[in-house]
Amino acid sequence: MLIFKKFAPTYVIVKVQNKEEGGEKRLLKIVLVDEDTHEQLRSLRYRTWYPLGLVFLLIGLIALTSTALLFLPPFQTILGKLTQTTDSAELLKLREQTLSLEELADAQNLMIGNLQKMINGEIMGSEDSSDLAPQVHNDSIPQIDRIEEDELLRREIEIEERLALASQPLSSEIGRASRPLQQLYLVAPVTGSVSLGFDPAKRHLGVDINAPAGTPIKSILAGHIIYAGWTLETGNTVGIQHDHNLISFYKHNSALLKETGTFVQAGEAVAIIGNTGTLSSGPHLHFELWSEGKPVNPREYIDFE
Repeated sequence: MLIFKKFAPTYVIVKVQNKEEGGEKRLLKIVLVDEDTHEQLRSLRYRTWYPLGLVFLLIGLIALTSTALLFLPPFQTILGKLTQTTDSAELLKLREQTLSLEELADAQNLMIGNLQKMINGEIMGSEDSSDLAPQVHNDSIPQIDRIEEDELLRREIEIEERLALASQPLSSEIGRASRPLQQLYLVAPVTGSVSLGFDPAKRHLGVDINAPAGTPIKSILAGHIIYAGWTLETGNTVGIQHDHNLISFYKHNSALLKETGTFVQAGEAVAIIGNTGTLSSGPHLHFELWSEGKPVNPREYIDFE
């Protein structure tokens, strides 16, 4: 006999009885007894397997109901629509992200290509560019034969610089057009005499300025360094992207003071004048100024003397 106190003043008495009626039968008897008078209030008899059977019956009903709901056509339709809606939203989001990345990659590739053309002294978008002489502008010495090892090293360095440039985020603040070039005050990168002027017909797209070795070269305007590297013809080269769709190049430097991606202020030193590259025979600065993707004569906007 088991006695459990459930709610005072009432006891619950659980008895397991053996009753012989043509065989042994085990019965579960639950008796409610008053605590004070010990009067039997109610009694219930069950076979011992009834509670366990009831539990299994409830589990079966729950499983059957769940299975029926999952496989009924109306529920399948609702579930399918919910899944389809979720998948469509995710696919649309992924598609938008993919298009955004493709546009960014195209913009970076275009910027890298244009920058490479500028460094090599090519005029972009010029209708009469085919009339220009095919030779490279002569800064100082005649063209020399290229060495295969130098060419391989040059390609490797150019690839590294492109990868470094591609990793830089594009900025909506860079290159914005707000004022014409004539209204800008540009700092002279160095002070000295101009030994060779701007001559697009001979593919000399900048000016050569003589200055003593070790002279610091200054940025003409605030901007971001978009190229700081080395090429065979121009040696150590710096390219700066300014506002107002303006780009400046500083070539033949002996040393670079800034790295790609660095922001510099107007008048801040970015390199040291030198004599590097096959197109240089003495310490000088080859300076180029590009506006709206085309080279312009720097002497019209900067006083170098």
